[in-house]
Amino acid sequence: MAQLTTTPPGQSDTGLPSNIAASICAFFPLVGGIVFYFIEKKDLFVRHWAIQSIYLGGGLLVVSIVIGILSAVLGHVPLLGILFFLLLQLLNLVINLGGLVLWIIGTIQAIQGRRWEYPVVSQYGKRYFPNLT
Repeated sequence: MAQLTTTPPGQSDTGLPSNIAASICAFFPLVGGIVFYFIEKKDLFVRHWAIQSIYLGGGLLVVSIVIGILSAVLGHVPLLGILFFLLLQLLNLVINLGGLVLWIIGTIQAIQGRRWEYPVVSQYGKRYFPNLT
């Protein structure tokens, strides 16, 4: 459920309006999230989006690396190697398209000043990194 969030002026370590800082986090997954996670200590809305950005960017990076390794290894299997390679690349395409859709939705939600969580990505992120809040 998205809820509208605003922070009064002067409540930010960056001096940026909350929705602008949050949209920068959402627009640059992983890197923007890491930067704002360490810079912003007061504005909880920006910290929320920094954490969401870390979850999305980190998740997509890990999945891409795992699929790349599996493609390289299984691609050398005799006779079936090309089939494994093509199926894994198709899986990579589907995951990246899903990540693109989530990235666009997240950026729009952050610009509008809404607190929103990425569907599957945030659940796994909270499970594996419970102290990242």
